[in-house]
Amino acid sequence: MKKFLRILYIGLFLLLAFFALKNPAITETNILRMVVPQKQSNLLDLSNMYSAKINVLIEGEEPEEVSDTADKFEELALKNNLKSISVDGNKILEIYKTSRGGLLSKNTAELLEKNDYKKVKENTIEMIYNPLGFSLLEPEEDPFLLFTDYIMNLGDNINPDSIINHNDKYYRILNYEFDKNIALSPSLLNKQVKKIIQLQKSLSENGVEVYLTGTPVHSYYASSRSMVEINIIGIISALFVLFLCLNYFKKPTILLPIATSIILGALAGYFVTALMFPAIHVLTFVFSTTLIGISVDYSLHYFVCKTEDKSGDDVIKEIFKSLSVSLLTTISAFLVLYFSHTELLRQIAVFTITGLITVYLFVVLFYPLISKKIDLNNTNPGVRWNFNFAPRIAKNILIVMAIVALSGMFFVRTNDDIRSMYKPSEKLSNAEKIFADVAGINPKTSFVVVEGKNLQEVLEKEEQVAKLLGDTKYQAISKYIPSIKTQEKNRALMQRLYETEISPYTTALKASSKVPAGDYLEFDKETFPFLENFFLGANKSLMILYDFNNPDVIKQVGGAEFYNVREDISNLVKECRINCAKLLIPVFLLLYALLAVIYKPKNAARIILPSLCACIFTTGLLGLLHIGLNLFHVIAMFLIIGFSLDYSIFRFNGEKLVKDAVFMSCMTSVFSFFLLSLTGFKLISSLGFVLTTGLLSSYILSLLLIPKEE
Repeated sequence: MKKFLRILYIGLFLLLAFFALKNPAITETNILRMVVPQKQSNLLDLSNMYSAKINVLIEGEEPEEVSDTADKFEELALKNNLKSISVDGNKILEIYKTSRGGLLSKNTAELLEKNDYKKVKENTIEMIYNPLGFSLLEPEEDPFLLFTDYIMNLGDNINPDSIINHNDKYYRILNYEFDKNIALSPSLLNKQVKKIIQLQKSLSENGVEVYLTGTPVHSYYASSRSMVEINIIGIISALFVLFLCLNYFKKPTILLPIATSIILGALAGYFVTALMFPAIHVLTFVFSTTLIGISVDYSLHYFVCKTEDKSGDDVIKEIFKSLSVSLLTTISAFLVLYFSHTELLRQIAVFTITGLITVYLFVVLFYPLISKKIDLNNTNPGVRWNFNFAPRIAKNILIVMAIVALSGMFFVRTNDDIRSMYKPSEKLSNAEKIFADVAGINPKTSFVVVEGKNLQEVLEKEEQVAKLLGDTKYQAISKYIPSIKTQEKNRALMQRLYETEISPYTTALKASSKVPAGDYLEFDKETFPFLENFFLGANKSLMILYDFNNPDVIKQVGGAEFYNVREDISNLVKECRINCAKLLIPVFLLLYALLAVIYKPKNAARIILPSLCACIFTTGLLGLLHIGLNLFHVIAMFLIIGFSLDYSIFRFNGEKLVKDAVFMSCMTSVFSFFLLSLTGFKLISSLGFVLTTGLLSSYILSLLLIPKEE
């Protein structure tokens, strides 16, 4: 029977590998795609707007140096798959001139609607006599400077002069984006960003400094730093496990089957997750590789109990109940996550459950066979590492932990701001600050998404929204390309102004009494490439608002929705955290019910109590340290349950020498997560801190609540 099961195990593994590798899932790095529900597609689109865009800021003491460096960068950027999205102001001005008959600024249009021609003429005179004033057309072509007024009200985006003087230095801003195929592949994107960073370093010389900002730059530095740190941690952790195993078992061959089981578990977890989900988030790998710490328990318990007087099958019989109950409870804890509405949690559940089942079956089916081929008997029958606390010390420890848990609960606070999970380097933060100052970026930004049957309807709805904004500054497609309906209306207003007020100027300026004829202004990708950033779909546009605090008025326009991305995402993360936290109670109840059936209710309570108290203690400690409880802290609680419940189960079943295996398993996990808590990526470090605290406290509590005589 075992031979058949081994063949079936290998066959299923190869079958999963074939289908998973035939159509491999892509790796997703955007945490929002995994947290934000698909029904919030607009919010996802808004958060991903700049995922492929890089901003380049060139700083220098002289404008000529800045201009020359910018030209070099633009020339070399094309070779690195960067597409320029900078505005060609001169080209756009020429297009506007041919359609100027329908172009009026918002303020002038309102004055003409009121027939306030006196104010219009006063504004014209003020522009003429302004020392810094200018005219884009000859007086006879634009006697009221209506075209110049329109262009001036567009802001700095339509400005032929690309050199900016700011704080006694000169700057030039270049905007680029990567091809969509590159942007969708994190590995390809990082390779290209690395080339751009090398280009940045080569051009930052002789008093000229090149700054890079944007999501791809942050992703590159964060992932590069995290990978280096995780690789170092992986090596140190592996050496620590090697030290423990060699010190206890005295045989390096012990590592071969342990490593094999873990690799098979991780691969099987990936195969099944890849078959069930088109994209696997990188955090799924981070969280789910913690199954190594859980699954290594199975191997350690086998080899600790494997002595010369026992066959492999005898050892399996001895520890089979502990292994099976441990697997069942851990699967139950993670199975609850699968029924959440969060993609990331569902992926973690599938990956971990599959991996654990794979490792469990490998230990049960193949370890007895491996034992016959390799001498892996435990030659160290003494319980060297088992210890228990003296009653007085145990009592003091429990009192201290209770005080920390209870007092900390009064200071527990939450932090659902997605930005708090990532802290950029000082260099990147400085670059972002300089770019924001020079570009005049307003940090208080909100958005309105407008949908219509066609582009003209979208433009008309944008113009309705614009009227509701009052004096709020904004950017939108309709600001640069008015709807045909508005252009027709502007021509009529302008013609009425000419007919009423132009007569005194026709002779002196040789001006026409008619509004200049010309085609209506319409959107064209080649002429207005920068406006593509305002499209979220074929008939869906984006309006960017600055310092707007009255979102309720937007509801007056059908097909327009207001978004404050930071607040909306924080609310979704908060909702996800709350839903995840609510699952903890059903998980504990489910685990208690399972354990009560197997071990009786009273014993089940003693087994589950260390894990429950560890979660409470960890939460209280976060409160005392004034660390805001976030989504990933709550997810870590599930991992604490999955890890630490094994300690109590194995100790309660009390196989010979099992306490050594529990101690080694705890130490390897705690050591690895302690190293994770030292990383620079705040999300990973906070996860490491919580797991270190939770696992260590759970192990200590298992010693106190389940004494050796059990």
